[in-house]
Amino acid sequence: QRWRDAEQLGFDVVWNCDTVVEPDRPRHMMFDGPATLTMMALETSRIRVGTLVSSLYFRHPLAVAKAAMTLDHLTNGRIEVGLGVGDPSAGAAAAGVTWSPGEQVARFAEFVELVDLLLRQEVTTYAGKYYRCDAAETIPLPVQRPRPPLTIAAHGPKMLRLAARYADAWSSWGGYGVETEQDFYAVTAERCVRFDELAAGMGRDPLEIRHSIVCFPPLTPWESTEYFIDMVGRFRAIGIDEFVLYWP
Repeated sequence: QRWRDAEQLGFDVVWNCDTVVEPDRPRHMMFDGPATLTMMALETSRIRVGTLVSSLYFRHPLAVAKAAMTLDHLTNGRIEVGLGVGDPSAGAAAAGVTWSPGEQVARFAEFVELVDLLLRQEVTTYAGKYYRCDAAETIPLPVQRPRPPLTIAAHGPKMLRLAARYADAWSSWGGYGVETEQDFYAVTAERCVRFDELAAGMGRDPLEIRHSIVCFPPLTPWESTEYFIDMVGRFRAIGIDEFVLYWP
């Protein structure tokens, strides 16, 4: 019902998450991301659907791309592909992941590159340090061309560089170290400047890449109409043009 309500109210995208545990509430219900995404697609007809984010903790690029292609056909071109390292508290330990931060970023670089290739071409051969495939097929190709849009979650310099290279939308959320609203605005403004410089340096127009913010605590977007208007205005002034909200 929430998905249908979001569509009726005129939201652009409805997102789910891809974790094996509920990060904020231990021993709490958590269904599978791709399976739930299929339900979201079948229960709606206009709103775009996606996972924020599909995590390399649990997914191989080949499986992510195949699921995205399938859902793009199921939705007649409404799928959004969100990619990120993932929240360690949301299941890395359960999945047996013990990678260092450096290895995570290196893996993610290959993860994004391979997903991008798999969604653009029917046959892909790839030989990276962490991911490989030999004549992997994506048949049929997705409905959306040259591929469904990629949203890439990034905060640090190396991740921002990846997003600047591949993303149709860049997503950030402040971070666990952000304790005040003023800090949230300040760190987001700094990242926006850095991201736009990186994109421009790669020959891309930053204005053609969505700048998306997850309205995570300490933000309280549902506090009042006045708060919401002020929040949106302040973020828009520093370059944010998409707002992802938790269900109130």
